[in-house]
Amino acid sequence: MSLVFQPLEKEESVRPFDGFPFDIKLGSSLAVLFSEPLSQAVFLAHLEAALLEKGEVYHVSVGRTSAPPVNRLLDSTKGFYFARTTRFEDVLMASREIPAGSSLVVDGFPALLGISSEGLLELVDESGSKNITLVLSHTPVVLNELDLPGEFQRNFLVPEVFDYLLAIRSASYRNHYRMGISALRLPLEWISLTGEHTIPADSAIKRVL
Repeated sequence: MSLVFQPLEKEESVRPFDGFPFDIKLGSSLAVLFSEPLSQAVFLAHLEAALLEKGEVYHVSVGRTSAPPVNRLLDSTKGFYFARTTRFEDVLMASREIPAGSSLVVDGFPALLGISSEGLLELVDESGSKNITLVLSHTPVVLNELDLPGEFQRNFLVPEVFDYLLAIRSASYRNHYRMGISALRLPLEWISLTGEHTIPADSAIKRVL
C-alpha cells in the first residue's frame, strides 16, 4: 500500500478541563498510565466529555462493568457508547468500524488478550488514517514512578508510535486536590511542556465524585 500524503491544515484540539497544561489534538494517539483509580476516573471522564462535544466517543473497558462518569459532566451523553471485551482483536475491529473523526478510548488496554507489536501498530495506523482520537490507558496495581519509560515499554510495547505519553496521579491534603502529570512525549506544538506538571484539581475532581 502506497503512502498517502496530506496538506498541512489547522488541527482541532480539546482541553480536558481548565488548568490542564496542554491540549489534546483530535486524531492523535495517547498512551496514559494512572497511579490510582481516582486520577483515571477524573481524567477519562473529563477528556471523554470534551471529545464528545466534537464527535462520537466509543469507550471499551477491559474487565470493568462501567465507564467513567461522563454523565456527571454533561446534560446529555448522546453519541457516547460503551462496550466490554477481553480481546485485542475486538478493539482492532472496532477501529475499522467506527466513524472517521470519532474517539476510541480503551480502559485497561494491556490486559487484553492477543496484543502484539504488529497489532498495536496496525491499531494506531488504522486510527490515524481515519482521524480517530485513540486513547489507550491503564491503571496498574503498582506504578513504578522511578522508571516511567520502562512502564510505558512494558504496558504499550511500542510507546514511540504515540503522540502523547502521559502518567497521571492525584493527591489530596486537607480536603484539597492536586493532579500531577508526567508528560514524557507531546506533539511538537507543545514540546516545551514536556516534563512534570502539578495543577490544582479541586473543581475537576469534585465534579466527578
